[in-house]
Amino acid sequence: MHANYKYLYTCFNIFGSLPTHKVFMSDTSNQSKLIFADNSFIYGSVSDWVLRNSGLDSRKATWEEESKLFLNKEREKLISYRSTHPLFQTESTSY
Repeated sequence: MHANYKYLYTCFNIFGSLPTHKVFMSDTSNQSKLIFADNSFIYGSVSDWVLRNSGLDSRKATWEEESKLFLNKEREKLISYRSTHPLFQTESTSY
């Protein structure tokens, strides 16, 4: 069964946390998909609190819709995070 994912919010990088990512929720399970600035992703879960309080986001649902300046800065931060966290592995999005 193939799940569809609905955009919830953008989670910004805070010192020591994952790089900025867009959070999408599965329509068939409690699984979420965290999509980073290079469109790579990991699967995870989102707490009930976040699900109840994620309606305040005003960012764009896809990275392609974001401003080029914001996107480029987030890609640089992602590269830096990967270089300092070698165990951080994401999957590539294939279109």
